[in-house]
Amino acid sequence: MDLAVSQTAFALVPITLLGSILNWAIFYSIHKLSSFENSFGYLSANQAFTDALHSTIFLLYFCPMVLLDQPIMKAFSHHCGFLVLFCYELSVMTHLAISLNRFAAAWAPYSYDSMFSRKKTKLLIVFLWIFTGSVAYLFYRHWCHLYYEEKTHFFTFTNTEFCGLIGWYGDFLKNAAIVVVIVCIDILTVLRVRKITRQVSTGISEEAQHKFSARDIRFLKQTVFQGAVFMSELLTYFFFPMYFQNAWIVFFGTSFAWVAVHAADGMVVIVCNPEVRRYLLCRKTKQQLSTNTRSHNTEHNIRSHI
Repeated sequence: MDLAVSQTAFALVPITLLGSILNWAIFYSIHKLSSFENSFGYLSANQAFTDALHSTIFLLYFCPMVLLDQPIMKAFSHHCGFLVLFCYELSVMTHLAISLNRFAAAWAPYSYDSMFSRKKTKLLIVFLWIFTGSVAYLFYRHWCHLYYEEKTHFFTFTNTEFCGLIGWYGDFLKNAAIVVVIVCIDILTVLRVRKITRQVSTGISEEAQHKFSARDIRFLKQTVFQGAVFMSELLTYFFFPMYFQNAWIVFFGTSFAWVAVHAADGMVVIVCNPEVRRYLLCRKTKQQLSTNTRSHNTEHNIRSHI
């Protein structure tokens, strides 16, 4: 079996299928859960949608192109390359927005509702799509192309010195810098939350304070873990080919890692959000049970007075 076919069949197809299912399920769940009807929920939904698009494009275009050895699809592979790179960068930018959201919630709680209102969050998401799309179009459509190369069996930039600079500075260093900023913001947010939890807040019960800190820490774990995953992927993608010659090691550090990071993104969301887990497992959340109980009690009281 050809190396490219075996790598795609046994590695890329399963991970892209997993990433597609996970992220589409998360996107649907977030829209159904009332606990995500807020700024953080909107940003998380955008994150899941972007990851789902990336995985789905790989699953429905790249994998059939390699497995079926389609010359026409390979000739137009630069369109697929542009879309997956745009989705990747939009995912990174959304991570940055989520980190800033958690930072504001911890450091400026009294201004948070104004800074991240629903309307402003929706405008922020529109801005992210327009800004990231414009930069991606300029870099990866107008100046350079990301196309499928037979020699490497994966996407590569146009083989010119200028496109090499675009790949290094416009892709790797830019995204690595953003991920470093994300991790730094998350560390500052964690430090702030830890300080808050040590203090006895006037007028707030210990139970309420515990719930507040536990919820925020779950959100922080999500953003920190996702940032670490993206940083690991960037490092392996650009440095594995320099230090390893084995084709499978290079493949798992580059092609597989670039796709797997979006599936891992979805896994982190499910692990860090029990509401999403319970919804996907068709279990009612505590909020839903409480709502149903109140509705039942209200109906019972009305009937008792009739």
